[in-house]
Amino acid sequence: VCGCDLAQSGFFFKNQEYICTHDYQQLYGTRCDSCGDFITGEVISALGRTYHPKCFVCSTCRKPFPIGDKVTFSGKDCVCQNCSHALLSTKPIKIHGPSHCAGCKEEIKQGQSLLALEKQWHVSCFKCQTCGIILTGEYISKDGIPYCESDYHAQFGIKCETCDRYISGRVLEAGGKHYHPTCARCVRCHQMFTEGEEMYLTGSEVWHPICKQAARAEKKLKHRRTSETSISPPGSSIGSPNRVICAKVDNEILNYKDLAALPKIKAIYEVQRPDLISYEPYHRYTSDE
Repeated sequence: VCGCDLAQSGFFFKNQEYICTHDYQQLYGTRCDSCGDFITGEVISALGRTYHPKCFVCSTCRKPFPIGDKVTFSGKDCVCQNCSHALLSTKPIKIHGPSHCAGCKEEIKQGQSLLALEKQWHVSCFKCQTCGIILTGEYISKDGIPYCESDYHAQFGIKCETCDRYISGRVLEAGGKHYHPTCARCVRCHQMFTEGEEMYLTGSEVWHPICKQAARAEKKLKHRRTSETSISPPGSSIGSPNRVICAKVDNEILNYKDLAALPKIKAIYEVQRPDLISYEPYHRYTSDE
């Protein structure tokens, strides 16, 4: 998109294109429903909304939600269990005066009704939009419509790329894929990421930053060794591509090809009785040195 050097930073691969982190966020990034900024790394997903972990706090008391606490959504507000009692209740309440059911639109004349999603319902009318089961306990809503948990996940849920189970609460997003925080593992060391730990994203892979740095260093070293080997003539050492090592036999300088052409008997003597042949190391350098 922008033409920057992807070798100097992380990148994503989408629609057969390599995209830098900045442009990927602008085109496909996930924004925090609270602060509006793009989210990288760990994200909390709830009822189709996404948040930075630090932004996911009770709209009333502004405190983080305790682990395992139930979160109640009222319009754009998300409230903790303690504060939710002042906003709404799914318990039957007495009706005083005329009111209409949000489900059947009929007037609630006698008996009890439910107050949920800031509306009143006949107890028998508060049902899952998909399967029609009466919701007497927990439910999940989207756009003001109630669903049972299983139908909500089937239609709007996010599945973990590793375990293939639906994710509720904290979710890690990397390259368009989603993981439970406990299921995401570094592609190099296969260890999990601890709470708040930095992570490096390359395409759909997640890395510990130190593991990514180590992989880069190994790749550079391997490339350098390959380059040196490819330009070294036979018999030269790595780092000295212009050196040719020869041998001096009977005052005659021979390279390795000439040595290989010596009579076999002479070669045997060279191994068994090295004193019969005057042999000493001799280094010849080309004009380039």
